[in-house]
Amino acid sequence: MVKRNREPRASTKRYRIAGIAASVLAAVALVAGCSSGSSSAGSSGSSTAAASASGSVGPAKITGPVAPGSDIGLTSSEIRVGMIADVSTAVAPGLFQKNVNAVKAWAGLVNANGGLAGRKVVVDFCDGKLDANATTNCVIQACQNDFALVGTAANVLTDLSDLDGCKNAAGNAIGIPNLAAVAFPPLACDKVTYMAAGYGQYCATASSKPQTYTVNDGEFRYYKTLDSGLHGIWVYNGDVPTVRIAQVPTFQAGSDLGIKKDGQGFYTSSGTAPQSALTPLVQVLKQNQSTFGYGGATTANAVLIRKEAQLQGVSSVKVWACQGCYDSSFITQGGSAIDNEYTATAYLPFYTDWQDNASLKSLVNAVGGVNNIDGNSLMSYVDALLFQDAVTKATANGGTLGRQTFFAAMSKETAFDADGVTGPTNYAAHTVSACIAISQVQNGQWKRVFPAKAGTFDCNPANVATIKLNLAQ
Repeated sequence: MVKRNREPRASTKRYRIAGIAASVLAAVALVAGCSSGSSSAGSSGSSTAAASASGSVGPAKITGPVAPGSDIGLTSSEIRVGMIADVSTAVAPGLFQKNVNAVKAWAGLVNANGGLAGRKVVVDFCDGKLDANATTNCVIQACQNDFALVGTAANVLTDLSDLDGCKNAAGNAIGIPNLAAVAFPPLACDKVTYMAAGYGQYCATASSKPQTYTVNDGEFRYYKTLDSGLHGIWVYNGDVPTVRIAQVPTFQAGSDLGIKKDGQGFYTSSGTAPQSALTPLVQVLKQNQSTFGYGGATTANAVLIRKEAQLQGVSSVKVWACQGCYDSSFITQGGSAIDNEYTATAYLPFYTDWQDNASLKSLVNAVGGVNNIDGNSLMSYVDALLFQDAVTKATANGGTLGRQTFFAAMSKETAFDADGVTGPTNYAAHTVSACIAISQVQNGQWKRVFPAKAGTFDCNPANVATIKLNLAQ
């Protein structure tokens, strides 16, 4: 372990660390992306493909030719990948442990089925601990020992100098590839980072006024089919400025589709706010006889909004929805108060679909059951499949594997769908996917409602909207 004890730079200091963990969990679950196979999706949105990995994990028995290659983290028998995640945290103990488990499960599946590029995959986990110094040390360690970072879930990785300045075996500072499940600007705009959120347009216009945002508004299109005259409020997380950048443009897209704003329309709330702090927001719903209510701060916050609405006797809302709440904890916390809540995901609704997609089923079996994954950990698994696909592309037709050729292979990842676990996503251009699936709480369980067929997505190109707003701080 490389030790570097230093004070974090001013730009890396956290905004209210106590609120970050829950805030990011809420906003990131809608992030989508990818596939190691070639799945097609039309405007009605079907994206399914079978994975070849078995559901069992056993000792690696690597067979087949070893692809030529030489770089840090790469030997003739092993390919080492780093996995940085916040696990040991006082705020949320075990925060991204499931992400770690998912990446290790992927490595086990790969190794049990012949390895990658003729090599055994070794995962080097490093705990970021929601601490800037610990996270920086993890990046330094990975730069020195690992070929790439896979499934990153480190909320305070904002000092990008060690990531971008990482030298390869030839001594060239080309950076270390970083496939991230959880990242917001500035990391989401980093030149060596790839993720499914699609921040490309924002990153290119971040210094402009206004900025340009490309978002998926497919869920609001669906809600409009339920009631064309919806009006109400959206709630976003106010703890971290970059979460606002992730949420408000999507809300604006919903408003532009015709879901009218009541009051000021978009309201901010802390992810740790008590129910009493939500009374004014619910009063807006009550006074306007609102028919639409959207909770985007945190899962717990969305639950409290529903409970406060129940307490105040709000009965006019026809569509309740939340962002990032596709988790069993939402139902456990909410009970009957959150009946009929909708949420959209850019990955397959795993509680209902896990047996309908071979790759997803392999993950669930490897980690010991569907309750051992969540939206964030599923995206780390998607990152791992993306890494696998890019390595395969880099070594095709006798190609030589190295960090530089890996970056070149990533430039070809324009429609990756993780064997149908997500809709096709253009990682190379850092654009958002048009694909979504919508689930609803029914009788205490998450149920897929749109599209109705398991294993599919709504991939209508019209779901991608371009929004111009001035949200930069």
